[in-house]
Amino acid sequence: MNSHLRLQPNQRRSCARFLRFTLVWLIPLGCFAQQAPAPQQDPVPQQVSMPQDSCAFSAPGRCAIEIARDQTGILTSPFRMHKKDLLWLAPLAAATGAAFAFDHKTLDRVSTDPSQVNAFRQTSNFTGLYVPLATIGTTWMAGTFTHNDHLRETGVLGAEALVDTMLFTSLVKFGTNRVRPKATGPFPESGEFWPDGRHYSGGDSFPSGHTAMAFAFAHVIADEYPGWKIKLAVYSLAAATAAARVGGREHFPSDVLVGGAVGYLIGGYVYNHRSASSRNYVTFSPIVGGKTFGVSLVFSRSHDDGAAESSAP
Repeated sequence: MNSHLRLQPNQRRSCARFLRFTLVWLIPLGCFAQQAPAPQQDPVPQQVSMPQDSCAFSAPGRCAIEIARDQTGILTSPFRMHKKDLLWLAPLAAATGAAFAFDHKTLDRVSTDPSQVNAFRQTSNFTGLYVPLATIGTTWMAGTFTHNDHLRETGVLGAEALVDTMLFTSLVKFGTNRVRPKATGPFPESGEFWPDGRHYSGGDSFPSGHTAMAFAFAHVIADEYPGWKIKLAVYSLAAATAAARVGGREHFPSDVLVGGAVGYLIGGYVYNHRSASSRNYVTFSPIVGGKTFGVSLVFSRSHDDGAAESSAP
């Protein structure tokens, strides 16, 4: 078995391009996605009321506006970097570079048996597409018919996260033009970015769209229902999708690693900026002292990162 640890000149150029992309887009995206962090929540979700001007399946125009705003925020994220984010983003970039170095060696160990390859591909479609879409449709319909705004919001935000992720990953796929691995075995141009300096028709390997959408969906569900059992279930499905995309010889390990990170960040961005429970908070606290009493009212908007406080005697 040939070793791919000693990179040829064209592979080194591809690696350099790959790492530049990771530093220019993935790091700032992480910074931007965390600008409006979601507050701590109780394990049991509280009923929320969706704002009248929020995205809804019955108002596709509003959804289009919100998605356009999301894409604008994501694509302009390089202008909002913070040094403190490097504490976790630098290790992520290092892990991505390491995964890229071992991409070919890993794929050499993946079976090319047609039945196994097809089984993994069908599994990734089930966990990365069918389950999220079915869950989105079910929660939206159940929330609509039962007048449960929390369920309905889960469906709407899940769909918005999937659309945002699909649009962003499609743009990156076109820009990086990485050739997918072949189901039948090694292929000279497989794994190359812009092979021979031209656009390759099958160059849509980086990043993994299935994995990105699975993690975006998982993040939205985990934030809407933050119990550990729900988190374990949705993130296990997302991880299974990533493994199945490699097992099905659809992607390299670095493709699914970056795809998972991108999806996770976009899912967090959608929840933090669009969820009714993450945008508006009103806290009442009694004030008792001596012969006076009253109530403290705190109104906060996580989207604006600000809070106003007033007291009424």
